[in-house]
Amino acid sequence: MDPNIDSCTSCEHKYTVRGARKGIFTSPGFPEDYPERTTCCYFFHAKEDGRVRIEFDYFDLEASDHECRYDYIEISSINALGYKEKPKALYCGKTTPPVYISTHSKLEVVFHSDVTTNAKGFLGHYEFLDTNWHPFSPSTIGCGPGYLTGPGGSIHSPRFPETYPTEAGCTWVIQVKQQQRILLNFLSLDISNSEKCTDTNLLMIFDGFFTPDQEPLKYCGQLEHKPDNSREYLSQGDRVVIRFLSGMANLGGNKGFELVWTAVTLEKTGECQGFECARVGTKGCDRSLGQELCNDQHFCIDESLKCNEVPNCGASDDSDENKCLSYIMRYVGIIGGCLVIIIIIIVVVVCCYKKRCNRDRVKYSVPKEQSLTHSMTHSFMSTQSSSVPVRSLEHSPRSSCVMYTTSFTDCGISDHVTTPSRNGKSNSANVLNSFSHSNSLHLKEPNKDTEAEDAKDVTKDDTKEGASYKGHQKRPSYHMMRELCYEDGNIVLAEI
Repeated sequence: MDPNIDSCTSCEHKYTVRGARKGIFTSPGFPEDYPERTTCCYFFHAKEDGRVRIEFDYFDLEASDHECRYDYIEISSINALGYKEKPKALYCGKTTPPVYISTHSKLEVVFHSDVTTNAKGFLGHYEFLDTNWHPFSPSTIGCGPGYLTGPGGSIHSPRFPETYPTEAGCTWVIQVKQQQRILLNFLSLDISNSEKCTDTNLLMIFDGFFTPDQEPLKYCGQLEHKPDNSREYLSQGDRVVIRFLSGMANLGGNKGFELVWTAVTLEKTGECQGFECARVGTKGCDRSLGQELCNDQHFCIDESLKCNEVPNCGASDDSDENKCLSYIMRYVGIIGGCLVIIIIIIVVVVCCYKKRCNRDRVKYSVPKEQSLTHSMTHSFMSTQSSSVPVRSLEHSPRSSCVMYTTSFTDCGISDHVTTPSRNGKSNSANVLNSFSHSNSLHLKEPNKDTEAEDAKDVTKDDTKEGASYKGHQKRPSYHMMRELCYEDGNIVLAEI
């Protein structure tokens, strides 16, 4: 109490939350003139985390200068130690004081009059506020819980990450323990396409209990256009009120916002009872991000917030999410998934290659109606078993051809395989030479002596075997050329 004023023991009024939640208080003798040389004290005591709100409906004191040295009232919040907080609010004359909300759970109003002019005094009403109180209208649909407490959490606009609705009004009250403060960290911000905040389409942050004369911190526009010191905010007390408004239209299709809030204390290195964030203040106080992180102080957060996949230590500090099992398992899962995909691709390629090879593989066979006599077939197979350079069909392309020539003479049958050479010409001569040398066959032009001898041999052989025909005395030699082609797994034998 101010020692310069008389004691208020003779005029003392106490109001607590145990009585009425709201009520009125007046000057002595109201509505008549208050007496001279009077000092009255009005004590208001709300819940431990609550506040006191007072508003004057009528106010008429002796006129005075701006220092209010004659008749006046003094309004003060009282801290946990029982001391009045400065600055004290003094009011006098006929100007009605503004609405006042205490910064702590206790409030005191002192009325003092001197020995001169008197007036009718004042009429005011009080209200004890709970921690979830705010002066705004109820939130619209889709805003989520309006009162938040605990070690931390998140808030986002309605329908986020989709486009937020029009004519929305959301209010969130965040209350933490005494001696704690609230760290707000924006993860996303997309409110309007202009950096100039208007009365609609904006986000407002009120530090503490809202008062009519309090100027909120306003956010709009996009997060990528904000400087680093605007991406997080540290409250001055243990309570924050957040208000989001949208106008009649959202022509830009903006998505709104998402932020993380965390209850923090400022502790020196090694004194944190929870998780100690890595960021540390420099000499003096670091106020670059709206906080007062002084000397070697750290943000101290609840241990349960570690490794929760949320940046609770702030926008520039991810120490609470480093070396977490979830992150390690995520990286291992990504690497393992990539390896599995690579193995599957290799297996598919190998299977397709084998399938194609099996489809291209074909057994060598010639239909009976297209085959030659047994002796010709035997001669042809003998040619293949020799060192004739004929390309195997198993490793041939889908369409390939082999040329062979069958010669009938009086001395036997011979096959000559002709294959295309690199220059596009047949190398039947080379194949023929190779074929003749490997089978000890000699091709020669027929003459009269050999024809006669062959005719006799054939006649004798046919007679012995009981053949029904007689051999010719002279049988001219001739050549038959055929083409053996392989097309799509089929062998085609064509005469040329």
